[in-house]
Amino acid sequence: MGIVVAVVVVLVLVVCACFCGGGRLLGSSGPDTATAEPYDNGYYDDEPEPSWSPPQPLQPPAPATAPADGPGRYPVTYEVTGTGSVDLQFYDGDGYFIRQDKVRLPWRMTLRVDDPNRVLVSATRSGGNPGGFRCTTTVGTRPPVTDVAGPDDWQVQCHANRVR
Repeated sequence: MGIVVAVVVVLVLVVCACFCGGGRLLGSSGPDTATAEPYDNGYYDDEPEPSWSPPQPLQPPAPATAPADGPGRYPVTYEVTGTGSVDLQFYDGDGYFIRQDKVRLPWRMTLRVDDPNRVLVSATRSGGNPGGFRCTTTVGTRPPVTDVAGPDDWQVQCHANRVR
């Protein structure tokens, strides 16, 4: 009787070894419940998914007409003339790049800067502007820099120095 019990135990161990270890030897180990289920996004169906908006660029409420640390050494005049409206971009007295949308023409700003080479005004056609427009930038006693946009052009740019 002891031999029969020993044979049964050995057969049970062999069968268990075949089921448990044989699958691993062949490369399949049965279903993994952690990866067999679809991924959960972590939200309930009745909750809206959170949305992300990029942060808005830092822009002062009004352009500076002089640097924050003093009156500025160089006078600058920006001017955009023509008809209709344009979207403006320019450096203010503190060196911030200011954007203003749908500005009615003509537009003019005078300010003072410490870096005479960080001067730029750009005007882009907006609001169905039908005509041409032009920009002029004057820094101190330098000759004015002018750019002209005809009826088919869409943008003008005036820098501190003439672009060659």
